[in-house]
Amino acid sequence: MAASQAGAITRALDVLREAAAMKSQARTRGVALALWVLRGHCPDEWLVAFWDAAGSDHEIGRSQGMHAAYNGIVRQVRTRGGLSQSTAPLQSSANNPISSGTT
Repeated sequence: MAASQAGAITRALDVLREAAAMKSQARTRGVALALWVLRGHCPDEWLVAFWDAAGSDHEIGRSQGMHAAYNGIVRQVRTRGGLSQSTAPLQSSANNPISSGTT
């Protein structure tokens, strides 16, 4: 795979990761372009799932949907050889009272 193509895929995934971390709807031109770049490297179902979740009015559902779709996209891109194994899946930034050490 050409270095420029790998760079484009990495940048597209960075855009999706940042969008998933947003608290508001994330249907932006940047997200649309990132999803467009990933065509051919990931089944359309994952890309559509991310786009649909990005436009949800429900904050928790939007966050969960975008995180799940992002992780699926990364997995599919890796499986198809478009990404190194070093890119980590997105971790939820939600406050988890069980792991925060508070009781």
